[in-house]
Amino acid sequence: MVYPQRPLLVTSDAGLMDAIMAVAREAQVDVSVASDARAAAPYWASAPLVLLDAVQLTSDSGLDGLPASVGSPGLVIVSRSIDDPEVWRQLTNVGAERVVELPHGAPWLFDRLGQCEQLPRPSESSCDVIAVIGAVGGAGATSVAAALARHLHERSGSGVLVDLDPTGGGIDLLVGGETCSGARWDELAGISGRVDERVLMQALPMIAELPVLSWAPMSDVEPDVVAVEHVIDALCRRRGLVVVDLGRGVDARSSAVLTRAAQAVVVVPMRVRAVAAARRLLARLPPHIQPLVLAREPAPGGLKAADLTAALGVPVVATLPDDRRRAAIEELGGPAPQSAAWRRVCEALLEAGDVRAA
Repeated sequence: MVYPQRPLLVTSDAGLMDAIMAVAREAQVDVSVASDARAAAPYWASAPLVLLDAVQLTSDSGLDGLPASVGSPGLVIVSRSIDDPEVWRQLTNVGAERVVELPHGAPWLFDRLGQCEQLPRPSESSCDVIAVIGAVGGAGATSVAAALARHLHERSGSGVLVDLDPTGGGIDLLVGGETCSGARWDELAGISGRVDERVLMQALPMIAELPVLSWAPMSDVEPDVVAVEHVIDALCRRRGLVVVDLGRGVDARSSAVLTRAAQAVVVVPMRVRAVAAARRLLARLPPHIQPLVLAREPAPGGLKAADLTAALGVPVVATLPDDRRRAAIEELGGPAPQSAAWRRVCEALLEAGDVRAA
């Protein structure tokens, strides 16, 4: 039952093991088990977290033969009950990160195990996060993000749309879902620990069957970077495409998303100043990001996609034709764009990013 790179539980108490395994299942974290410290010795140093049964400290379990990892920040003492003050003194002397009694310590243990899950497993691919950024204000990044998420949802049944542009007016208003019930960012602003993705998905508004996370129109409460990180991580754990509208992508919350993204769709109106702004934007993207440039008509000065490619040094993936009807739809609020032209653009972006439906 012992595997490398997993949290390690050291106990011979079947009841304690069942209690901890129940918490681990809720956190969706695999935990290795060793019956005593001797059996755990080969794996102790490489485990991201060691959960040590308090009984092991008062028994001849081979604990004295372990290296100096005892007392490291990755050691947590666990027990179902500790009534003896002498035992508490022994536990304090070990220098463990924390002593957890179950069941009332289960919430803390859930969060602590979740921190281990942030370490990538070699056999698993990361979640697909696509950031959508406008090179300039009014580029249409919000419409592109909505169309992309809608297209993927219709194609595969997966996908989540996240609005992280606090000055954009609310993406649910754009797609006609402002009256849909569900959690907005103001209700998630206080999050400071791991989020259960199942609970989160059930709480989000469903707009034409697409889960959407947007801003509350009458609230000034905004999430900080920590809350955004935990929410995005939770959405990633559900193994689907997460499309995030970053607006201009200039704050710390946007940076937190970009560290988790594989691609960034950069929407560039076919105007000279927009192209100049896009050059600066592309230079600021993290090196691991694959930029997907989307040119958007009209081109009042006669610019072509080839001109953008030459100026930006990045190929234009697709060109979105001018759609005069779209302005009226966006003003009144309506479904995400689904015309043939928009569908072709979405397919081109997903193909260029090699995005596979979960």
